Amino acid sequence: MSEVREKVAYLKGLLAGLGKLEDPASAKIWEAVLDVFDTVADELEILDDDLEDLGQYVSSIDDDLAEVEDNLYEDYVDDESDDTIAIECDTCGHEFSIPEYKLYNDEDVVCPECNTSIYDDLDDDDDVEIGFSDEE
Repeated sequence: MSEVREKVAYLKGLLAGLGKLEDPASAKIWEAVLDVFDTVADELEILDDDLEDLGQYVSSIDDDLAEVEDNLYEDYVDDESDDTIAIECDTCGHEFSIPEYKLYNDEDVVCPECNTSIYDDLDDDDDVEIGFSDEE
């Protein structure tokens, strides 16, 4: 029960504790005022429920938007960084270039000549020579 609903019930109890009011006009006014308070309490409860639903809806939209952003920008490359890395495949000896960022995320680097995964071969312990070049 909301705080407003509790206070309205308290006022009704006070009014009932007074017994029958001598002036019928006063009794009618108090009944009308308490009826307005009941209506306000009902509306506040409805608004509170709607606000909670809206909060859940906005949260789900936020989650969906984050997923869309991840899908849209997963291949995003910063235009300021045009660095490429020249790699030589240990299997076939083919030399090819890849964008530098591919080494720093979990994307698999595959030789275009023999389709061998290069990423698995690039461990921190290996002495792999990588040449850097700036493409303009």
